[in-house]
Amino acid sequence: MKIAVLIKQVPDPNALRFDPRLGDLVPGIQPVANEYDLYALEAALRLREQVGGEVIVASVGPARDALNRGLAMGADRAVAIEGEGVPGDSWVTATVLAAWLCREQVDVIWCGQETSDSGTGNVGPTVAALLDVPLVSNVVGWEFRDGLFEIEREIEDGHQFQEVAPPVVLCALSALPQPRLPTLRGIMDARRKPIERLAPVDLGIQVDALVPLVRWEGLRQPAAKAAGIVLQDVPPEEAVEQLLAFLEARGLLG
Repeated sequence: MKIAVLIKQVPDPNALRFDPRLGDLVPGIQPVANEYDLYALEAALRLREQVGGEVIVASVGPARDALNRGLAMGADRAVAIEGEGVPGDSWVTATVLAAWLCREQVDVIWCGQETSDSGTGNVGPTVAALLDVPLVSNVVGWEFRDGLFEIEREIEDGHQFQEVAPPVVLCALSALPQPRLPTLRGIMDARRKPIERLAPVDLGIQVDALVPLVRWEGLRQPAAKAAGIVLQDVPPEEAVEQLLAFLEARGLLG
């Protein structure tokens, strides 16, 4: 079975700091693999251990650290799609990934439910739509038997169970088994595994076709909230008097 895992490199969520003078994140934040994508990769590796085949990790845009992590965990090979026009927004990312997946003819596509930097959750569903294959989101449990996936997914008021046959896109949540830590041998083996580097044009996509639907305009600090007062250990009658005086001093009483 050929299994693809879509993985994104993001700034370390535990190290994010906003600099109001720059209007952006503090530079130099260590990049890491998106957490949900690592849960997806763990599921893919377990599926390979069960049925055989290969696991390919793929990313759009700069992702050396994330792809190396995937290879060290046990993926067989990696694909980095870089160049002008990418990564763009989630639509551009999904368009490029769908073109690569169509070329690879994979059986199962695992990805994280969303990413920690943008949090849109758009890439998996868009890839499924572009490839015209089934999508199962919010996956918290799975088994594969007799050519079918038996999927447990989280919904607003509980859990739902579904059966689906490959090809399929599966979006992972963190209730799945914890991602394995790379071993020393895995890290050493990762250095010998191939990383294929492609540009959109290699997939038949021209740069002028990669038009983002969403434009990024940067970050800004939220407006400071007005200060208030807290009354503690004050008799109710006195608290009411203080509240009325507070409102009257600000012209809030009619």
